Amino acid sequence: MNFWTSPGGQLAILAIGWVIIRLVKQVLRRHWPHNLLTWDLMTPLLIICSVILIGDGAGRILPWLMMGWMIIGVIVTLVQAIHNHELLYSTFIRTFWRLTDLYWTVGFVGCLIVSIS
Repeated sequence: MNFWTSPGGQLAILAIGWVIIRLVKQVLRRHWPHNLLTWDLMTPLLIICSVILIGDGAGRILPWLMMGWMIIGVIVTLVQAIHNHELLYSTFIRTFWRLTDLYWTVGFVGCLIVSIS
């Protein structure tokens, strides 16, 4: 059980998750939403894997990652409200989630580097 909580185990979990999502996408080709990317479903796995790395030292930067994630949500809300003069949920969630994908990919890499060193 120690392997699955190690940094190598987290990379294995992400690789297995990626393969499973891609296989499901191939099987459900006709019924798969066109706007839904594989990365959109990988974000929860990235967050969970980052949290599991707390025991290996990633707990030092994880609170900062969470606060940064909240700040991204506030900034996306303000930018859309100021730019569009309205806040539509569909455009907000798409923009926020795509930024979340990028943010947590970088955040997981940071947690991985901290836990390895």
